[in-house]
Amino acid sequence: MTGEERKKRGEKSAVIVERLVRIQLRAMGSERFDVGIKRDAGEMILREGQGAVEIEKTIKWLRHENAKGAHIYVRPAGAHSLSLLDDLSSEAIERMKAEGFKPAVVVETSPNNFQAWLNHGQVLDAAMSTRAAKQLAERFGADPSSADWRHFGRLAGFTNPKPERQLPSGMRPFARLRLATGRTYSKSAEFVAAIRSSDEGRAGQGEDAPKRRRRHVARSGVIPLEEFHSAPAYGGDLHRADMAWAKHAAGRGLTLEQIKDELLNGRDLSKKGSRKRQVEYAQRTAEKALRSV
Repeated sequence: MTGEERKKRGEKSAVIVERLVRIQLRAMGSERFDVGIKRDAGEMILREGQGAVEIEKTIKWLRHENAKGAHIYVRPAGAHSLSLLDDLSSEAIERMKAEGFKPAVVVETSPNNFQAWLNHGQVLDAAMSTRAAKQLAERFGADPSSADWRHFGRLAGFTNPKPERQLPSGMRPFARLRLATGRTYSKSAEFVAAIRSSDEGRAGQGEDAPKRRRRHVARSGVIPLEEFHSAPAYGGDLHRADMAWAKHAAGRGLTLEQIKDELLNGRDLSKKGSRKRQVEYAQRTAEKALRSV
């Protein structure tokens, strides 16, 4: 292949990627998105609150990062109307459609491995969005560790650099856009109403101690933990964001147990290891924050 032929092939690939990105973002339906670039060494570059046009302007750079082994992720910025289900089979996708939960977007991240974005038709707060994602993950056999309101999904048109997803040819599989209607699933109103009703039913009856602590936190003038997680100041470093929030909460008079409980329930801590290690992390962070006040 001559240099000119390689150039034309590269230009054609760039146009395809731009088109896929544009279609996926339009179907996700948010005005703003966060883009995550996770490099091979583990460094995470977070570009928050970008519009579709801004993202399209960075595609050349994103392709360069992807070629060097970086993962390219996307999620809606701020509160949103979507839930991501990760690690689904094609059978699970078909079952979702049959049961009234047809996704707005489906991305095949590697052969017969899918991510699906469901559109609830209404913006959900962080807590309710996480509960919706967890219930959907349990129902359709998705990865429970990815079921929260802020989880990233892959952006179509880029390769999946995970070594275990490598094709028999040795090539990396492309994330392929398989569905992009953007439509709200037919059972959305019924599903969201059931979650909301369940939450209201628990609010005053038989409420356990952690729930009472979280209600107290909400009344204490403490900024929600998720706002620290999404703040540009921390650049996606959730450990730093946790510590900053814990110090803020301690300064507002929250107790050790209240701070620890919020940290345990504020995001997915499975990367910390077992439940015991997650609790130890929350305990250490809360104690350090209280000592600093």
